[in-house]
Amino acid sequence: MQQAIKSKNPQNPSYDEAMKALEPGRRQHGIVRERYAHDDHRRSFLCTDNLRKWDTGLFQRFPQAEKVPLTGLEPGGTGSCDARTTEIFGSVLVENGIFRMWYLCMPDADSHAENPDHSYVAYAESEDGIHWKKPDLRLTGRNRYPGNNLLPLPGHIMSVVHALPATGAKYLAVCCMIAPFEPDITQGVSNFVFNGGGTYLFTSDDGFHWRQITEQPLMIHGDCCTLYADHATKRYFLYQKAGCLHGLETRRAFIGLESADGRHWEGYEGLATWRRCFTADDYDDLIAQRHGLRIADHYTVAVHRVGDLYVAVEAMFLIGDPIQKYFGQNPNGLGYLRLAFSENAMNWRHPKGRPPWLELGAPGEWDAGFVCTSNTFVEHDNHSLLYYIGCRYEHGWCINPDFRLNPNISLSEQRNTNRIMLAKIKRDRFASLTAPYKSTFDVENTTRMELTSGRRHLDAGPRGDDALFVNARCPEGAIRVALFEQGKSEPLSGFSLDDCVPFTGDSVRAPIRFRKASIARIPANMGLFLRFEITRGEIFGYEWGKKDGRMA
Repeated sequence: MQQAIKSKNPQNPSYDEAMKALEPGRRQHGIVRERYAHDDHRRSFLCTDNLRKWDTGLFQRFPQAEKVPLTGLEPGGTGSCDARTTEIFGSVLVENGIFRMWYLCMPDADSHAENPDHSYVAYAESEDGIHWKKPDLRLTGRNRYPGNNLLPLPGHIMSVVHALPATGAKYLAVCCMIAPFEPDITQGVSNFVFNGGGTYLFTSDDGFHWRQITEQPLMIHGDCCTLYADHATKRYFLYQKAGCLHGLETRRAFIGLESADGRHWEGYEGLATWRRCFTADDYDDLIAQRHGLRIADHYTVAVHRVGDLYVAVEAMFLIGDPIQKYFGQNPNGLGYLRLAFSENAMNWRHPKGRPPWLELGAPGEWDAGFVCTSNTFVEHDNHSLLYYIGCRYEHGWCINPDFRLNPNISLSEQRNTNRIMLAKIKRDRFASLTAPYKSTFDVENTTRMELTSGRRHLDAGPRGDDALFVNARCPEGAIRVALFEQGKSEPLSGFSLDDCVPFTGDSVRAPIRFRKASIARIPANMGLFLRFEITRGEIFGYEWGKKDGRMA
């Protein structure tokens, strides 16, 4: 228990006495239980909660992603299973050096009376994530589409993840059924039972042959969802699209559920009992209005993890007229991608100003009108990769307000309008703290989480390992680091800014070295804070690791 501070004059305490009295009680290291055992000691400056002091001249910067052309995933010819579109409502996993993609495709529409969202689940592979091949799987639909790469999964494929131990399989997939069941395409699913539209879950041991594990739909809200497998917490997070009202305007939003095995879920007990994770507000409407549109909502989300911080890419839908005057989805508008972050994967925040992460292309480009995300990033060769859908035209361009195909637009004109695309950043470079000239800032080395709330513990934690690395870019400047024991005003002996060997260059994992001291000799249970000095450069985050760890 914190000891009370007595003032010489109780009615008029000094400023220093008042500040001391306001300090929170400090728990000894180790008393607060860890929320999970986690060996990923990366820290991203997308979130600035653990900054404690900084100079003027320090700014937060949000670089946008680079677009990378892909080949081999283009829609097929007339009469093929993917003649109309190929779309990455789905996932990419890298296994044994091979990129594996589960995605959505659409055949040609036979008439304007057809369901606009008539889709199949397809599969592709690549050795580099850029050049793709569609293998002849010989699994299903061969009478209708000879030589196809279709999988016997029903509906819209939303996500495929590496399953957690409690699931009892290698893969877990989620699909949204919004169209009638087609037996000749889904005949390969073991014991598939169709009980109407909604969200269904499937398991597999090879990614090709699937077993249904939810006989009834998990829920019947929305035609999109994202499944993320958090192997650190051994929890699945499912973000399901649902319709909500904001005043007299209907919004697409995403609600959040959790599960340990993929069969039993918590966080949803029916309409309006849910946890809203992603939902637009009045500020988002102002963003839409700056683009000449009316309101905003969410179309898809991708979820990723950097250390103990969850990172999301939100596909924002900026909606124009006509705005529906009933409870239903608004069809017309443009899109872009932006970032969000969370400490517990349920309560999400945005960077200040909600800057774009990926904007639409110029007219005529494949992503000129609308964009949506796959379920998560792929980390590969010091890059973070996000596959996304690009549409040449605005959302709703070929449908009526009631979502029927517009008979005034020919079916042939609707062919080959969407593409699977790739956005790339250097690993974890979502945001940086940058100094055009020179600046310093102090960071508490928060490495622990509270059990109940998921928030970072306010006390500084110990070093995560024997070496310190920075994700930084300063080809014309330098970065130096000093290490302090929590609560001390002077740096540890041998770990001052002057003791640090300056880093100059561009690396996602540059080692920080000290001239006469080794980080390994700092007591493993000592709470630390770090002082960074940046000269003409930027730092995206830092990381604890092994001395012989992978170098950038």
